[in-house]
Amino acid sequence: MQTPAVGRHEEIARLRAAVVAAASGAGRFVLVSGPAGIGKSWLAECVATLAVEAGLRVVRGNALDDAGMPPLWPWRRAARELPELAAALDTVTEPGGGPAAQRFRMFTEVADVLIAAAAPSGLLLVLEDLHWSDPTSLALLTHVATETPRTKVLIVGTAREPMGETLLADQPDWLRLPHFQSLPVPGLSEHEVRYWLEQRGRTPDLAQRVHERTDGTPLLVRLVIESGTDIGDDPLLSVPGIRRLILARLDRIDPAEVEILGAASVLGERIDSELLAQVYTSVEHAPSSDDQVSKALDTATTAGIVRRFADETTGFTHALVRDAVYADLVPSRRAAYHRAAAEALAARGGPDSAVAGAIATHWRHACARTDSPQARHWSRRAARSARASAAYAEAIRFGQWAIDAAGAATPDAERAQLLIELARDEFAAGWVATSLDHCVEAGALAEQADRPDLLAEAGLVVQGVTTPAVMTQLDLLCGKALRLLDPDEYPDSIARILAQRALSAADRGAGARARELSDQAMRAAERSTDPDVVLDAIHARHLSLAAIEFLDERRELAARAIEIAVDAEQPLAQLWGYVWTTDASLQRGDLSAFDGALDHIEVLADRRRLPIARWHLLRLRATRAALIGDFPAALDFDTAAYELAVGIGDYSLAGLHHAFRGMHAVIVGHIDRDELTAALASLAFAPKITIAQLFAPMMHALAGDLEEASALFAPFRLLPDTLEIGPRWSGTLYSVGIVAELLDDAETADRVYRAFDGREHHYAADGTGALFCVGSIARIRADSARVAGHLGAAVDLYRQGLAMDTEIGARPAIALGHLGLARTLLVRGDLGAARAAAEQAATVFRRLDMPYRLRSADALLAEIATATRTADPLTRREREVHDLVATGLTNREIATQLVLSERTVETHVRNILAKLAITNRTEITRGPR
Repeated sequence: MQTPAVGRHEEIARLRAAVVAAASGAGRFVLVSGPAGIGKSWLAECVATLAVEAGLRVVRGNALDDAGMPPLWPWRRAARELPELAAALDTVTEPGGGPAAQRFRMFTEVADVLIAAAAPSGLLLVLEDLHWSDPTSLALLTHVATETPRTKVLIVGTAREPMGETLLADQPDWLRLPHFQSLPVPGLSEHEVRYWLEQRGRTPDLAQRVHERTDGTPLLVRLVIESGTDIGDDPLLSVPGIRRLILARLDRIDPAEVEILGAASVLGERIDSELLAQVYTSVEHAPSSDDQVSKALDTATTAGIVRRFADETTGFTHALVRDAVYADLVPSRRAAYHRAAAEALAARGGPDSAVAGAIATHWRHACARTDSPQARHWSRRAARSARASAAYAEAIRFGQWAIDAAGAATPDAERAQLLIELARDEFAAGWVATSLDHCVEAGALAEQADRPDLLAEAGLVVQGVTTPAVMTQLDLLCGKALRLLDPDEYPDSIARILAQRALSAADRGAGARARELSDQAMRAAERSTDPDVVLDAIHARHLSLAAIEFLDERRELAARAIEIAVDAEQPLAQLWGYVWTTDASLQRGDLSAFDGALDHIEVLADRRRLPIARWHLLRLRATRAALIGDFPAALDFDTAAYELAVGIGDYSLAGLHHAFRGMHAVIVGHIDRDELTAALASLAFAPKITIAQLFAPMMHALAGDLEEASALFAPFRLLPDTLEIGPRWSGTLYSVGIVAELLDDAETADRVYRAFDGREHHYAADGTGALFCVGSIARIRADSARVAGHLGAAVDLYRQGLAMDTEIGARPAIALGHLGLARTLLVRGDLGAARAAAEQAATVFRRLDMPYRLRSADALLAEIATATRTADPLTRREREVHDLVATGLTNREIATQLVLSERTVETHVRNILAKLAITNRTEITRGPR
């Protein structure tokens, strides 16, 4: 029986307005919330009716109060009415990208499908009982809601209050959406309760007492009305009271039918009658009971215990009803029903995405967490299914269930495998510390079981984490595995461990050790037929060879990675090959090859819909635009990359946005206080590597906080003498050189100048992913030479850098090169050449709209002019006349050559004689020039 439309006028009016808005192209997201029994489902059915009347297509899904509910279940239920949605949900299984990228690709596909389905006449998506939803479903809802404010999509969700932590975690994001509306549903007023009592023939005098005991909750009011009894003095809202009131209606039903409803409560809030018949028959050892089940459900419907829903399914009228019936079962009978349900579902079959979680849940309840091979088996399958949907929180839950079901008799090797699977899901979910603990535990069990292959797997779970504590643990695991693995039996494991250790060594700055280990990994991988193993070794080898010295080998590695990836259909490995190609192309100054690789990345981003490929495409376009001085485009691309990184949920990528903005500030020569604050705040999320630690003194020095910058820079002054060649070597040295120049630190600048010796024929990129290319290394080395006082070398290097930067059209680097050259020539006293270089710098700065650098160039021109006047009292015209007189020309000849009157020349000669304190022109001829 449905709750009658008592009250709720305001709620219905707001839902009607949301329907009208969506139909006109202004999407809405409405969250209907309230306590159990308040009428949320009734309002959901109302809005569905309103939507149909307005011509909107209606799609409905719901979560279940069932720990075995598969990930994305509300969305998969909705997909029954929208088949293209089912296809979009399955895109997460396509290859390419890490867990976050795969999930983002699926989220984007789902949003696109819903927007397309809504385009003709509108779409209502109803998602009920969000308080029971899995985290992945809620994250998908957040993404879809973010994409749909200006579409014909209306999203209506229902959620019970108080909300759980999972739902509360998403609410702040929803509240920030401009089209989000919260619709809390209050209890009925006493007046409304009185009206309802009158309509059902009950005395209105009960209204006050019923309202007090029920807080106006419609479900409880209805139970009181239908109970036919007085309220009594017991508090209605105490749990036993509610349960007894709910169960009172079972007293009017045949005991056999009550047993059937008990079996139904084990299956969940919604009732699968065919499955119910199987379960009941199995436990009661009765003949086929389809008719008996149907009769029991009909009786329960009449009694208001179960009902038919709008989607043509049958279920308990409310979760409270189902919970009360379930709680009334004796434990042994409850366990028997769970066992029968697990066996029936397994016999029925179906994809693991639909049944594994439910079967695992039933076995868990049937066996009370004791040693159970069935519970372990199905929990493992449920975890695998959740993992395939990138629903790692659910995979972790099922993985822990599998371990709980592994009793003392479970072999150590099997327990180790279960722990490794759990650790992988935890790492994918970002739970690094927990994942590492389980890896260590699994490693110990693997060692006891004499299974070095499992020990190796444990050591390979956590990757890319460079904190010392983590790396120490991983090195211990991998070291033990290497000592125990037989090269003939486990060549692939050995190659992968060596590659992992090489990456670890490279990340912590041990370049020589990384090159040694990666060479061993490459040789081990040559014996493998697994493209993943070979690509892992290539990745490690490429990173260990990030410096310029190894440019040719890196180009070969990139080409090989692309070739293997294409054959093995591994788009992510293709992406890395093309990213490596762009880096190598920048180092060579081959922008044609750079652009070609960028085209390939764009194809991957478009065809494979890889978010990480799109991010690299945007990031590299930002780098390319900044290199040629198109700063507006560079900043736009960088912003787009940042927004995409945030959308993916990868904050390590998002953090590079601040690094890019910092380097842009260095090139343009200015950072304001707000930018400085944001840049320094971003360091809290940056990896603890040297180049990131140099960011703070660099930004402070650029902002003029020289004392603070100098204090922060002190630990890095000797770095150029000790930094081992490896990943980020040239970028780190460049950062040291920038700070040394800003602080006028000649000693440190000298160290940078000497460290870059022999590398000035290349451009600034270091093979680990060019964030910002600043042009030729020759110009970078020239800056350090000038600050260190090597003026002759600086002039030569600036001119070399100008030629190189002009060749690739790096206009900011050209202007900075002219500015540095002008400063050097001024110190050397070559004022004419200094003025010409400064004027060229000013011209380019003006064209590129670099006002702070232009101000520096103008100040330098003024300084040159002052120096010129001090060194030479003659004006420019007087100097021309002076030099011609010195050659022996007459005034008339000079006037003809300079297109002046002879009288004007005579005036210039008199001024020259006076300024130089000489008496006649013959002294000009004889005097020094």
